[in-house]
Amino acid sequence: MADSNQIRAEIVTRLLNEAAFLARFLADPDGVLAEFPGLDKFDARYLKDKITDWASLTAVAQRFNIAVPERPSSPATTKKNPPRLQMVLHLRDDFAFLNLYRLDPAAAFAAYPDLPEEDEVYIRERFTGETTLPGLIDRFQTTVQSVDLPATESKGIEPGDEPPQRYVNTGFARNASPAEPITSFNTPLTAAQPHYFWLQIGNLVAGGLAEEAIALPTDKLPPEARLKIALFAFDGEIELTGADVGEVQLAPTGIIRVTRRADEPESVPSEMLDERLFFAVQTMAGEGYGRLRCNIYYQNTLVQSHLIVARISAVPTEQPYRMLWHVSDYTLSRSLDSEQLTAMGENILSIMVNDNGNGSHGFRFVGGKEYKNDATLAEGAITQLQSWVRGALSKAAWGDDQEYKPGKKYQYGGPLDLKKLQADLLSMALNGYRAFDALIGPLVGDADKVWDVMDWMVKPGQVQIATKEAAQLVIPAAMFYDYPFLDGNAPGDYSLCPEFLKALPGDKPLEECACFQGSCPSYGQELVVCPSGFWGFRHFLGMPMSVKSAPDAPLKIGGGTPPRLAVSVSTDKNFVERPSHEQRLQKLGVGWEYADSRDKALDMLKATESQIVYFYCHGGLTDKGFPYLSLGSTDSDWFTRGNLRARRIRWQKVRPLVFINGCHTTQITPERALDFVSGFVETSGAAGVIGTEITIFEPIATQFAEECLRRFLFEKQTLGEAVRGARLHMLKKGNPLGLVYIPYALPALKLA
Repeated sequence: MADSNQIRAEIVTRLLNEAAFLARFLADPDGVLAEFPGLDKFDARYLKDKITDWASLTAVAQRFNIAVPERPSSPATTKKNPPRLQMVLHLRDDFAFLNLYRLDPAAAFAAYPDLPEEDEVYIRERFTGETTLPGLIDRFQTTVQSVDLPATESKGIEPGDEPPQRYVNTGFARNASPAEPITSFNTPLTAAQPHYFWLQIGNLVAGGLAEEAIALPTDKLPPEARLKIALFAFDGEIELTGADVGEVQLAPTGIIRVTRRADEPESVPSEMLDERLFFAVQTMAGEGYGRLRCNIYYQNTLVQSHLIVARISAVPTEQPYRMLWHVSDYTLSRSLDSEQLTAMGENILSIMVNDNGNGSHGFRFVGGKEYKNDATLAEGAITQLQSWVRGALSKAAWGDDQEYKPGKKYQYGGPLDLKKLQADLLSMALNGYRAFDALIGPLVGDADKVWDVMDWMVKPGQVQIATKEAAQLVIPAAMFYDYPFLDGNAPGDYSLCPEFLKALPGDKPLEECACFQGSCPSYGQELVVCPSGFWGFRHFLGMPMSVKSAPDAPLKIGGGTPPRLAVSVSTDKNFVERPSHEQRLQKLGVGWEYADSRDKALDMLKATESQIVYFYCHGGLTDKGFPYLSLGSTDSDWFTRGNLRARRIRWQKVRPLVFINGCHTTQITPERALDFVSGFVETSGAAGVIGTEITIFEPIATQFAEECLRRFLFEKQTLGEAVRGARLHMLKKGNPLGLVYIPYALPALKLA
């Protein structure tokens, strides 16, 4: 086995001789060095600190007596600028593009689909304002070049032979000639003018906006599947002036036809209206970039989301950069398998959340009864919403609403205490209702329809909250309380629902209680709190994440019988319930793999084919703010996201559900934990991850995990059902803290 000195020499030699490897290293040294697990950490730090360009690389090579070759050249041609240089020149020369980048970096990067990921990371980290542009331009003109840029005169994808898949074609057309797509992508749209945005699914259309073919693989859909197409505007940008929802249907022949038109321009032939959706829009009056979001749904499940960007100008003139573009930035599935989509069932509400890049967050909603709307909330509003609900959970768990610190005592360790349960449910309902009330108005958009939405959400159903790639935002949906609630009375004025109290000591599970079936007798009594008013106790929630390089989010986890657990634990002696917890899990009848240190866990996870990867441990944040898990003894090495790539842990035969039960953790908010979540999904291909809203104590961890896993593995419930069932199981014992768990996965995920 090579020692660290040999590995160090190998890295330096590759940096000297491979232009692409050097470019990757300069953009992300930690990521590159993580690929060499045998490298000593001091050598890694030395290479990262010393090598910042070609000159410093040659100096390091000379120090280690490594021959320096002639500087490697890039395969890029000299007649065109590489994407990264083209982009920073665009930022320098086009003030509107600079503003777009400040508002929505993802939309700006979408203009350069050939930009390597490492270059995007480098620009994001180094570009902090206009004053940094000269340095970036100089560096990109003098250092190793990366991938070539497509010619700016490109007219989009040219249609060719009929492809095996269907493509999502989009574009704009002038109001006077809607049947003729605008194909001059280097010319802005005219400001303050009516246009049509169009969408057509099928063969590639000449003049489509997408620079890369964006497939909607409909070959595996049901023979006559219907897809809902919903268009969303951004405040102050391109305005929707007509209908914003249309529908297409897959015909038995495989052709996709429009079955519900949005707008019908008079001069467009009927044959075109049967295959192309038109949406009337109006460009804004000022200079700048306008955006639209176009979402595609199947049974109210979001399967694809598309971002459309257009430069708007009062005097449109041709520019050296592309002025119109389209990119798909959320994909639930690349296969749209009929069986998989059917197994998803229909969502009563589908929410897409994304970071707008300007301190606000966008919400795109589609639900039953033709419900559709979008809303924008400032980051401060989301933070307040999270603070309300997590504060109530914290108060129930350890007695105050402040951040957990070691030494705080668990409040639910004894027998059923109805007085405490009522006080905590009241506090949670108060804060959960405040959070819901803050969201429901912007969500619906029409004050007269708010009560309609509340009425059809009373029945239990499946709710999907999709997080767009890179959106560091967690909506505490389980804690939303949406029953009519009168705030402001004295605590003594409130009571718990009599139907719930009657069901609490009985033999039947709470799922069979009328309250949790959408028929609570106390509904509408504003001073009566019923736990069924919480989304987490009533609905089947799931929060799938979209990650471009990750495989499709699965609906089923395969594997052998009996189901298996790959268990990694902390051996901290303060985990007094761990031995008995392990015994109870084994008594479920599961196959068993076990690791009690970081290194053993990595070895186990590399080879495992278990359906569940289970962590029972501590957690925390590194000095750089990255989350870690502490396995084995309290002074052992940490388990971090980078470990997954370093050990090349990639689950393909069996893609497990990862369950992180991090007890007594500090500082890890769900937003920070998303880095871990996306690592398991993206790097290792996990089917999903279960995490928590706040830190937890052993009694919560053991009760919830044992009940949830029993239901998921042996009763073959979906994950949404198993999580809800485990919450209700704990609630029946007088503990409402099952609401702390967050399933980052499709709610319909189940064991095959």
